[in-house]
Amino acid sequence: MLKIKTILLLGLISLMMPNNIQANINKIQPKVVKVVVVIQDPVINGKRMHETFKTPGYTFKWNDPWQLTKDYELALEEISHGVIDYQIVEIIDAHEYFTVLKKTGERLTENRVIELMQEPDWKTLKQDGASFDYKAFVEFFGFDKKRDAGKINEVWVWSFPCGGMWESNMVGKDAFWINSDPTQGVNCKEQLSIMGLNYERDLACALESYGHRFESTMMKVYGWWNYDKKANKEELTNWEKYTAYTKTYNKFNTGMSHVGNIHFPPNGEKDYDWTNHSKAMSYADTWADYPNIKDENARQMDCSEWGCTHLGYMKWWFSHIPHFAGINPADKKLNNWWRYVVDYNEALRLEKK
Repeated sequence: MLKIKTILLLGLISLMMPNNIQANINKIQPKVVKVVVVIQDPVINGKRMHETFKTPGYTFKWNDPWQLTKDYELALEEISHGVIDYQIVEIIDAHEYFTVLKKTGERLTENRVIELMQEPDWKTLKQDGASFDYKAFVEFFGFDKKRDAGKINEVWVWSFPCGGMWESNMVGKDAFWINSDPTQGVNCKEQLSIMGLNYERDLACALESYGHRFESTMMKVYGWWNYDKKANKEELTNWEKYTAYTKTYNKFNTGMSHVGNIHFPPNGEKDYDWTNHSKAMSYADTWADYPNIKDENARQMDCSEWGCTHLGYMKWWFSHIPHFAGINPADKKLNNWWRYVVDYNEALRLEKK
């Protein structure tokens, strides 16, 4: 009898708990994401490019891509609340390059890259412009076969400035826009995401690139932002609510906001407005109780909420992303949005389950 009463009591307590707390108790297993990292950081007179070169007109030091890899992995796991477990399965110290000069069609070698980066003001790279041959890159390293065999899930590339890469790109069957048009012609049954990262820049910029990939994927899930054509907040998708800042949400709830998007925080007035000290009323806290999103208990926020830094805002923005177990009964989408970003097709299969 005591055992039965205990079970009933635990069941009653569970029913009384907010969804997010119950989700944490019934903690979902982290999704393992296997990553191969490609580093284009050639040795010049005994030192790496990131130790040797400076950006024309500037004096700041470039970043160590090996250390950035560690920091990136840890940051993504932290801001996902541990629901994503990135595992670096291979690091390739690359000597093959896939940057192509747009004007001449020349595909650059390692020596040619070094030569062009030593030019005053990077004249040729800036005048000719550059692109990146994703198809040749994937096929050279066999990433398409490794993806289909389940050996890897995605690729991170740390490249030099003006290397021609998009912040993120997708190849494979039914590949879609993730801040760039998908690369066609790659014989890959599974979708493979490739992050194009620049070690001239810091961790905050790398997280911003991931943020644009996140935005693109969630627009694939919920549709593109369409605030202008919707009359009331009941018509908004949960993605539109999440990314609403004061200027976009004012039409639906005067003076209020939710979390904002990668460029515009809740109080944002222009692109990259991460250091704005003006006050805004935000419902950002309600996203801890997803999917029970309500326009209630707003509070004033300004950039001090994330330390008024680029990196602080990136981490703050990601930390509010829904990362809970189960399905939202209202829209039939996963309560863990990270699953769509790291493996979109698998997330669709989970929806059906």
